Amino acid sequence: MGANFAGIAAAQHLGGGFDVTVVDRWPWFEWLPNIHELLSGVKRPADLRLPRARLVSKAGHRFLRAEVETIEAAAGRLTTTQGRRVDFDACIVAVGGTDETFGVPGADRHALPFKNVEDCHAIGRRLAALARRRTPATVVIAGGGLEGVEALGEILRRYRRTGRLHVEVVEAGPRLLPGAPAAIDASVRRHCAGLDVRLHTGTRVTAVTPARVRLDSGAILRSDLTIWTGGVTAPPLLHESGLADRPRQWAPVTAALQSRRHDNLFVAGDAAGLPRPLAKQAYYALQMGECAARNVVRALAGRRPREFVPGPKPMLVAFGDLDTYLVAGRRVVASPSLASAKEAVLQFTMAQLDPPLGTDALGGLARRFAATLRARLL
Repeated sequence: MGANFAGIAAAQHLGGGFDVTVVDRWPWFEWLPNIHELLSGVKRPADLRLPRARLVSKAGHRFLRAEVETIEAAAGRLTTTQGRRVDFDACIVAVGGTDETFGVPGADRHALPFKNVEDCHAIGRRLAALARRRTPATVVIAGGGLEGVEALGEILRRYRRTGRLHVEVVEAGPRLLPGAPAAIDASVRRHCAGLDVRLHTGTRVTAVTPARVRLDSGAILRSDLTIWTGGVTAPPLLHESGLADRPRQWAPVTAALQSRRHDNLFVAGDAAGLPRPLAKQAYYALQMGECAARNVVRALAGRRPREFVPGPKPMLVAFGDLDTYLVAGRRVVASPSLASAKEAVLQFTMAQLDPPLGTDALGGLARRFAATLRARLL
């Protein structure tokens, strides 16, 4: 269940001897770590997407485009919203998360989410339209974590010299990227000095209207476009199907990614509530998908599943063309040239997921390289 990072990795590590069905409601695998570049036009939707049916078929499995409505673990069955039933001996649940608005009035109606390719492509189109107006426009970014900082960087990449967009960033924590070293906050502030950007930290959004954003300080920000990067929460399906005890809770799992509620279910990626929480990052999801697949094989053979051991990997935080930060523990290296490393991760992993052996995959690889080169040269 689910065919993005964890789900696709699981499918690709389930070999022969199994009748595997991969279920997802959307046709595209999406490379989410670079969706911020859709705001500036450095990327187009096709640069960040791969057809799930092709990826699953290459792995020797069946892709079912459908939305799962219920999981009945005891019966070994899931049911789609169209009423189709799929039986299983084991199920890997990799359904990801959903947008978290924290109950802020108007956030789900008047702010644009920042969760997938279509979301960010829509934001990019809206930004371009605002920049064409005769009068300057104001953009509010609700959330100054990873997504908010990368969104700000792309807006500055394309529009900082035009004088057409004023940007307000609101972060509830004491600084930008509160979970990262403080040096990044200081560096972003230096880059923003003298630009049409205002940073609000230690305050949170309490309401969103079509033209205003209210803060808990009582301040009211004018907004022609509000971008919501406030976080992620567990999808309702986890609680409704008994994988979690309460709504908005990630499915509790053992250290081997096995559900604590049902032995025939393994949970990977964002949906997994690990004994020791991890950052919800793509590289962990890929590792978890592989581990879940191997543990399904072991469990079906009557062998004990092995614990998931996350590999140490640094994080790359992009700030448009102004800077890129390599974060390894509490250490940070910053340089605009590190943007090439983030691009290399994208291209290398996409080629791994969709090896350029056939005409379609080879053509997709060539188009991604050409489009990225063209956009960066412009």
